[in-house]
Amino acid sequence: MPKNEWRSQLLITTARLHLRQPTPDDADVLSDILSCPEQTRYLPNEAPYTNAQQQQYLNNRLQHWLEHGFGTFIICLKDAPDTKLGFSGVEFTPKSGFVDIRYGITKPFEGQGFVTEAAKATIDWTFANTDQKRIFGVSMPENLSSIAVIKKLGMAEVHGVDLYGFAGLKNYCLDKSVY
Repeated sequence: MPKNEWRSQLLITTARLHLRQPTPDDADVLSDILSCPEQTRYLPNEAPYTNAQQQQYLNNRLQHWLEHGFGTFIICLKDAPDTKLGFSGVEFTPKSGFVDIRYGITKPFEGQGFVTEAAKATIDWTFANTDQKRIFGVSMPENLSSIAVIKKLGMAEVHGVDLYGFAGLKNYCLDKSVY
């Protein structure tokens, strides 16, 4: 398939960002995040992803869009749209059938509120354009930055939910009816 066929007209714009569907050309930004020990210590691998795992991660993001019509967006600067910062998306979890928010940002753009801005726009779009009624957020308890974002999104901690089959994860939920 020619790569331009992946270029979507779907674009979300915020005050500082453009969010767009991923393409096969987005391996670079995912690699920046998934190959970094600091960035991956709170992900299921708890270590940098191999090149093959990174490619599979991208393929999974592309496939989710094809199968479900929603998924993970690539975050780009509004004033420099070719500058990729990271990703933000809502996707089905592998074990539960629920959807959760997921995000990652490259090191140079950490701590500037880009993840929160992108995640909020992602949730807005998901609730407005899909039939999803709840979005979960999941984090390791030690990942204080991620938990801070989850709380800024208005998610409340929930118990008795196992989205990934890993003990000790903190689960949060946002219900569309109260959003």
